[in-house]
Amino acid sequence: MPDVEILFEDNHLVILSKPAGLLSQGEKKGDPNLVDWLRGHFGRNYVGLVHRLDRNTSGIMIVAKRSKSAERLTNALQEGKIFRSYLAWVEGRLAAPARWRHFLWKDPDKNQVFAVPRGHPQSKEAVLSAKPLGSGRWKETELTLVEFVLETGRSHQIRAQATAEGLPLLGDRKYGGRGDFPRPALHSHRLRFEHPMSHESLEFEAPLPEDFLRVKRVNAGSSP
Repeated sequence: MPDVEILFEDNHLVILSKPAGLLSQGEKKGDPNLVDWLRGHFGRNYVGLVHRLDRNTSGIMIVAKRSKSAERLTNALQEGKIFRSYLAWVEGRLAAPARWRHFLWKDPDKNQVFAVPRGHPQSKEAVLSAKPLGSGRWKETELTLVEFVLETGRSHQIRAQATAEGLPLLGDRKYGGRGDFPRPALHSHRLRFEHPMSHESLEFEAPLPEDFLRVKRVNAGSSP
């Protein structure tokens, strides 16, 4: 079981850093997953997942410990009141900040998301901002370290939109990235939100994982 790091905890919620390789929620009985780990940590069955990260995405998550805080946090997420930023190494060069808007459709048989024309049946609008923070290199491939800030929360949104822009994530074989990095290079880095009960403004960051730091930095820019 990979190590889970608790960044903050009170009676209503926990902020944690999920390692890559760990499921947010079990898909099959017996699979190691965050929900089961938290049940042991909390000492009770209830775990309120406010949002999920893909198995191979690392980084920060909010989890509610009570149903009332889960309801309020979920509403805040849906209303765009929880600021979420991700860091990713993308293949290629993003020269300037950009705001990307696509319509995404998920193929349930392949569990893969594609950018499609507006009006495509069952497609959903996806919007995010992308800010280059620095440059890097993985073997012979030029990379950009990008901060992504989500405006919508779609399945595989960053991965699919980055590929649609010709900048697939390093290691993201499903979406066209190099396959010799251990995973899609995506990390949930920062959260900012109002505490659901005390209304205190809170902000947390999850440090970059070790595999991110293996990429050779060419220009640090304004990176964290």
